[in-house]
Amino acid sequence: MNRKIEKKIYKQNFHLKKVQEALLFLGKNLNNLEIKWLLGASGALMVHGIDIIPYDLDIFTSKKNLKLLEKRFKKYIFRPAHIFEDKTGKYLEFQVKIKGVEIEFCELDMEKIKPQHVSFKGINIPVNPLKKELEFYRQKPGKEKIVEKIKEIIS
Repeated sequence: MNRKIEKKIYKQNFHLKKVQEALLFLGKNLNNLEIKWLLGASGALMVHGIDIIPYDLDIFTSKKNLKLLEKRFKKYIFRPAHIFEDKTGKYLEFQVKIKGVEIEFCELDMEKIKPQHVSFKGINIPVNPLKKELEFYRQKPGKEKIVEKIKEIIS
């Protein structure tokens, strides 16, 4: 095998391991707080068994819980709480780095969320059902390969 390819595969596997370690750390800590939270985006796909290596992790929770988590993870923060605005509204968010992995904590109206609980390496992780993730990724340009991977798992 080409040395460049070997090096790339090693880096990908190393990053995937770090993402998984960060998720297990988060899962244990968030579950111990007994708050409602949700792992979204590529992290959720990984938990569902999709062949993907997330760059970061996206954690969603209520505004009230977000403020609690900001205090709880204070030593890991690299981007303090700020308002993020998109076409759906304004949201509070902050970013931390744990085990070298960026994690974004985002505000979400948790009353509307009905998570699916998936055991990931022995830790209960609340995620969107795959059909919800499919709806999300269908709306994002350039994510056709991910859409196909999700469809394969669903069918």
